[in-house]
Amino acid sequence: MVDSLIGVDDQPVVQVSSNGLVAAVSRITKEELTPDVPLVMAYKKVIAAFHRERTVIPMRYGCLLEEKKQVVQLLKKNQEQYEALLKKLDGCVEMGIRVLIADCGLQKSNPKSAKQTADKSEIRNPKSPIPNPKSEIRNPKSAIPNPKSPMLGRTYLTSRKAHYEQEDNLGKEIDTIIEQYRKAFSGLYVKFKAEYASIGNLQSSIFNHQSQPPNPLLSLYFLVPRQSVERFRRVFRHICSGQDAKVLLSGPWPPYNFVTHCSG
Repeated sequence: MVDSLIGVDDQPVVQVSSNGLVAAVSRITKEELTPDVPLVMAYKKVIAAFHRERTVIPMRYGCLLEEKKQVVQLLKKNQEQYEALLKKLDGCVEMGIRVLIADCGLQKSNPKSAKQTADKSEIRNPKSPIPNPKSEIRNPKSAIPNPKSPMLGRTYLTSRKAHYEQEDNLGKEIDTIIEQYRKAFSGLYVKFKAEYASIGNLQSSIFNHQSQPPNPLLSLYFLVPRQSVERFRRVFRHICSGQDAKVLLSGPWPPYNFVTHCSG
């Protein structure tokens, strides 16, 4: 029950109301709230508890206000924004998919017919991905090698050309995978976001013929109506059937990746 929740810093959660909006808050005794596992898990537990019963807007971790009246002022100041966002999120949950690009075999499947032929098997539900407030796909810029490196002249230029061709090919592959997933889940979500980063190394570099570039991890987020969650899972299972791709599904979760700029 949300009435007996314990929040961050082991303090009870109370509800503050204003004009139909309600904020769930708890007092803080610690001077420093640097995120660590216990604090973040307490924060997520509170959000998940409310999310099971109603539509919520997860506030950014570390949103601090000095007094209760400031909570009321925040609700009044942003009432139109919060009401509009709650309307968009109403009845929806977040489903996340992670794809390890190097091992993805989605191109070999037929995602267009996934919803018609998906089975009813259960699937795994790993831990939630860390929420990311950015809404656009991001590709960290490549690191430029030291001009004083041993590579000289033509060798250096050839390596750079191969490097940029590799980046271009990766970008096209990622775009193709994103579009295939969007089509496969067509009609089962109301909003979508994507982002990617390299595993083990967030910056690209020059590779010789004996080395391999870091594997990019593609994260896809879908805002899904609650009643469509089981169909979403079945479509995912159909896409992955018969493949050895490293693809993981998580959710349903509160809509962390569909809420931005919500802080004090």
